[in-house]
Amino acid sequence: MKQILPFSHTLYARLYSFLLSVLLAYCLFNAIYSVIIGGKSAYLFSGLVLIFQTILVFKASLNKKIYNVLGLIGLILCLVYLHHWAFLFQHESIAILPSVILALLSLGYFSLQHLRLNLLMVALLFGLFILAYTQYHDLNTLQNYYNSLHTGETWQQYGAL
Repeated sequence: MKQILPFSHTLYARLYSFLLSVLLAYCLFNAIYSVIIGGKSAYLFSGLVLIFQTILVFKASLNKKIYNVLGLIGLILCLVYLHHWAFLFQHESIAILPSVILALLSLGYFSLQHLRLNLLMVALLFGLFILAYTQYHDLNTLQNYYNSLHTGETWQQYGAL
């Protein structure tokens, strides 16, 4: 069977891992900045859990199923602790979507069928895009709130530092 595009599979894999790394780094740095200026700390915890899960999914490990499911459970428990049982109606609950996809990828069942594996990998990127957009929106809301409280102090222009 002739290939449609002349690119190799390794190029696609490297491009995918680069895009995944950039999205995770953006989410983590955005969450760190948001926490520094007084935002929600759930994004920081979810970013760390997602990075931990991503490393375990794409690394050959014996216990990656257990660790990824524990990461998902830890993320859900953190959101339950912060918002009680109304956590599904909060913006931070969007972090559950990539975590669930990473837990499903670690099971190994989806690696047998390439169509399902590719759909999960695209859904993971889409979930991270939604998480990054939600974090960006919350950060803009926080910055607009600080701009409305402007009292002439210079630290308010650049955050809480």
